[in-house]
Amino acid sequence: MKRIIWILPILILLSCNEAKNDKKTESELKTSKIESRYKIDFDSTKISTYTVEESEFSSAKAMTRKLSDYSTQELKDLPKFIRLTMSIVVPFDISKENLENTLKSIVSKKTEKDNDIDEIVIFAYDDKNDIGTGYTFGKLLWSPNAKTGNVTPEIAKNNIRTNYKFDIIIKDKVGNISKSDLPTKRELEIYNEIMSEKYWDMQEEESEPIIMKKFNISRKELKDIWLKVAAHKL
Repeated sequence: MKRIIWILPILILLSCNEAKNDKKTESELKTSKIESRYKIDFDSTKISTYTVEESEFSSAKAMTRKLSDYSTQELKDLPKFIRLTMSIVVPFDISKENLENTLKSIVSKKTEKDNDIDEIVIFAYDDKNDIGTGYTFGKLLWSPNAKTGNVTPEIAKNNIRTNYKFDIIIKDKVGNISKSDLPTKRELEIYNEIMSEKYWDMQEEESEPIIMKKFNISRKELKDIWLKVAAHKL
């Protein structure tokens, strides 16, 4: 009986210490989780207006080896990674700094809403008619080490963002375009007519008279308009 009385305080003390350790571990886990939360830095005062013209999700298996190196079961077990591809239209007079911050803000907004997005590509234009022809103003890639195809199974499964980076390309003309340099609505219409696929199988000497007649312009005007608009879209 004396032995039981002597042991009881020790058991109580050990139990208290264990409870404290459990609380400490739980607290440390919460702190660690908060510290590891991915955050995108951008200047919220330098975000431009923009319109999203296209937004498409796609997915693929997160592979780190060649397809032939996987067994059928291994391929089946591989998680998929999610890619978001967007095309946006921004004002013609946007600055380089504002375009960069705008692109980053879009990534921040999309990933906060959906943490399962593993890769984002954004193309920026000033004219929605140019969508599908590369990009005219800028391009952003957000992915592991700013490279495509770098999403591993671990990243796709656990949403690990520690090695995520931006690759942002902005054309030199951005921030240097005056209103007088902008093609007019009519010039854009004529340019789009020249580039229309209905003329792809025709020689210039066949298509040009048709376009000149349609818009009541000379050959010189046709050439000048094409050069002006084409230079703006470079």
